[in-house]
Amino acid sequence: MKNVKRLDVLAQRGVYIGIPAPVESANRLVNWCYDPKTQAWSNELGYEKYFSNQNNLGVFAAGSQREIDSLYIWSQHNGAKQSTLFETNGVLYEVNGSTESIDTLLTGRYIPTQTDPPTNYNPYGRYLIISNGLDGPVKYRASRGGADRIYPLGWRAIPGTPIARGIGQPDEQPPTFLDASANLINDQIWRANDAVFQGVTGKAADDESEYSYKVSFVNEAGSESPLSGPSNIVTYKAVSVTRGGTSGVPQTGIIVDIPTGPNGTVARRIYRTKNAGSTYFFVAQVSENASLVYTDFRNDSQLGSEAPLPSESIVMPSPAAKFSASFKDCVFVDGGYMDAQRLYFSNPRQPDTFSADAYFEVGTREGGDITGLAPYYNSLLIFRETAIDLIRGDALNGFELVPFIQGIGTTSPGAIVPIPNRGISFISKDGIYLISGGLDGGEKLTLNKISQGLEEFFDRANIDKLPQACGAYSSKDREVHYYFSADGKTFNSIGLVYHFDAKTWSQREDFPAKVIAVDKDGNFIIGNDLNNVYTGRPGPFPEDSPAKGGLSVISGRRQNGYSFTGIGQNVKDSGPMTSKFRSAWLNFGDITVKKQVKYIYVTLLTSGNVEMRVHAYKDREWNNGVDLGDMKLQRPDFKDQAVYDDIDYLWDAAHWQDKLLTRVRFDCANMSCGEFAFEFETQDQCEFIGYQIEYTIDGTKVIGGKRGV
Repeated sequence: MKNVKRLDVLAQRGVYIGIPAPVESANRLVNWCYDPKTQAWSNELGYEKYFSNQNNLGVFAAGSQREIDSLYIWSQHNGAKQSTLFETNGVLYEVNGSTESIDTLLTGRYIPTQTDPPTNYNPYGRYLIISNGLDGPVKYRASRGGADRIYPLGWRAIPGTPIARGIGQPDEQPPTFLDASANLINDQIWRANDAVFQGVTGKAADDESEYSYKVSFVNEAGSESPLSGPSNIVTYKAVSVTRGGTSGVPQTGIIVDIPTGPNGTVARRIYRTKNAGSTYFFVAQVSENASLVYTDFRNDSQLGSEAPLPSESIVMPSPAAKFSASFKDCVFVDGGYMDAQRLYFSNPRQPDTFSADAYFEVGTREGGDITGLAPYYNSLLIFRETAIDLIRGDALNGFELVPFIQGIGTTSPGAIVPIPNRGISFISKDGIYLISGGLDGGEKLTLNKISQGLEEFFDRANIDKLPQACGAYSSKDREVHYYFSADGKTFNSIGLVYHFDAKTWSQREDFPAKVIAVDKDGNFIIGNDLNNVYTGRPGPFPEDSPAKGGLSVISGRRQNGYSFTGIGQNVKDSGPMTSKFRSAWLNFGDITVKKQVKYIYVTLLTSGNVEMRVHAYKDREWNNGVDLGDMKLQRPDFKDQAVYDDIDYLWDAAHWQDKLLTRVRFDCANMSCGEFAFEFETQDQCEFIGYQIEYTIDGTKVIGGKRGV
């Protein structure tokens, strides 16, 4: 009689569905997180409400059923400051974390469909640029209050035309907004030899002078608008005046009616021709946006530099941009749905000023429309449907468009994820890729597929809904998450998580992540999708369930269930998540030889009850599994200890005790097979370490209830 054999798999290395699959891999590893301390997989996992008082807020009040259409958490000053913005039902909100309140920023915004990409958020200096391809792009500034937090991106129209109303009287005083030296006494206004303000004219009696004016706006970002149209031409005929016994030609000023600018305008610049000229020169800057009149006392010789050419500042060339990116002190925006293969860029350090020739046509080769932008070291990545291009250079020496990859691209801008010190990852139609290299020292960019063995998931993906996929990276958890729609579902039904500590992948199910972001502390925050709510919780959802919509925190439960955001105290959780493990197909060294599988031993770390349901499979027939029944393990020293304390599933420290190493055995009744696999699922808290399979080669006999040797 042959010996009983054992297969020990004591370290799980994550999901791999390719053929052949490593013995230590998993066919399914659902709702587990890797614990680097124990090198095991923990199911201390769930999601909690972002606000402790979430149900008392108007946006998320019980029964309001608000799902989140976009989410961005902007950490500034090394995490010292955080701004949380989200959209729901066509309204852009900001979270006031200190008071657990929500402020309205914009209303009447476009509500995306299931095939639309989410709103794009891009930091640029002290601003966050927000765009979605249909509403006009805006800049958000966190340091301001009230309406001044939102400004339009780019100039939406040229300034109104100024009106020159003629020559001021000799006794008019210059306005106080001019230099202090301009506050001349009456006698000085018309003195021809005045060296400070000689006046607009310096002609002899009966000589004529002609002037015209233009105006531009300057906003809070330091960008100058396009010039206005020219004013009327004002004509002055010099007249000799006698005053106080002194005769002379008054050196007088011209009164100009000037327009006010849009929200965010902090100054107006005035330009004027010289006498009978056609070129405009700088006169003065009015450093406010309220006054309606300016009096010009400057002589032709006192005018400044020439006005910008009309081509140097134009009306916003992409008034409905979908994407933006910051690169080399410039703002890059796509042309929106109307011009989806054009890329514009602003002047350096002037995010609202665009020149007429500052753009690239990226559709000169196959690849489709622009689908995302991402700066990466010395390159700006231009993602397209089936191609990736680069912008290299700078504004001073000139930018250039450089081809990078043909045949691989993305339609999932919300799943373009920068990973510090590693590269930029993204979802394509056939998997997940990583762009790395490209350092400023000249290292070349490389592209690698990092989802090997996960092809089955992308075979199931809903291609037309990939634009709504989302992703994020946490340096605290050392994980990158991706969620996308599959199997005909209308929501992000599949989650894939890469664990850098384990160097492998796992899966997520039942997390309603329509959008995802990471806060300053490294916690994953999800915007809930009402179409995807976890239903494994016993009993009906209460009105205050996080599954009813709103913002939630994905929690690893290692902090006793307190809100990881630091907002509030204990909060109700999502209920016990179902964690699943399915082994790889095991042939025990020879697929051609029949085996008889006797027992499965599952090794766990646990501090309480563990109830598991196990199925066994043979010869790659997933649809004909054998139910091995339920196994409920009760630690003898904590017989009455429950996993949760009460019906509300309030998690607290009373549950936490020292964990013990435990083995659970399942009888396979000598299942005969060439290949073998098994799976288990549980809602009870544990850490999964590995397993052991006990089997014999075909021909081994069982005599008298004892194993032969």
